[in-house]
Amino acid sequence: MIKFENVFFKYSNSTKNVLENINLNIKKGSWTSILGENGSGKSTLMKLLYGQHKPTDGKILINGTEYTEEVYDEIRNSIAVVFQNPDNQFVGATVEEDIAFGLENRNIPTELMDSIIEKSLEAVDMLEYRKYEPVSLSGGQKQRVAIASALALNPQILILDEATSMLDPKARKSILQYIKKINKENEITIISITHDAEESIYSDYIEIMNKGKIVFTGNYNMLYAEPDILDKFNLETPFLERVKNELNDQLGSKIFNITEDEGSVVEKICKLI
Repeated sequence: MIKFENVFFKYSNSTKNVLENINLNIKKGSWTSILGENGSGKSTLMKLLYGQHKPTDGKILINGTEYTEEVYDEIRNSIAVVFQNPDNQFVGATVEEDIAFGLENRNIPTELMDSIIEKSLEAVDMLEYRKYEPVSLSGGQKQRVAIASALALNPQILILDEATSMLDPKARKSILQYIKKINKENEITIISITHDAEESIYSDYIEIMNKGKIVFTGNYNMLYAEPDILDKFNLETPFLERVKNELNDQLGSKIFNITEDEGSVVEKICKLI
């Protein structure tokens, strides 16, 4: 769906490349997490994905069509972005007005808006808050509305730019589970730009960036089969994987494996006790 071919990027006021020789293939309907610490280049990569910047060298293609000025509007209409702070995205006095604003910008007929707003709020379990003021919502609720606003635009691709970093663990897990549901049910391609390796559990594919380069490409099992990779690039190992590793070390046996989810780990711990 999206393909980067030998992409380089540097800002006009700099002689140093921010991105170097990026080759990336994001498949339709997949969830790809792009991990990296601050300054790794992942936010710049997001701006190229969205068409905010153009490569200094190399090509970016979407559905086989190269990003050019002639097709940028079409590209942006197929992509929606949810940012780190939902407060920065609200423009309407109520939840429904905020969603309607994005639809108006896409010239969606007024008679269609009501059903689109209802459907998008239902997708994130926020329909009952339709008439609420955004300022009255919790952080998790605000982020759900931001996601609903993005979904209302019927994007092919949803980019999450550190979209859960300001949430508490419970709200973060809830939001990510909603997005995974949408990803599977609607076949929306998800690209998550994050420094939080906890999100990798929801991913089909994982890319790690460091100093403007992609230094790892694989999936969850491949990544956690080599736990030193995260430490090497200053990323924190997810809690579940830390628990498995520490218990295996304490027990002197690989009782817990990479493919086991939280429920399976808890069940084994109960049996051991």
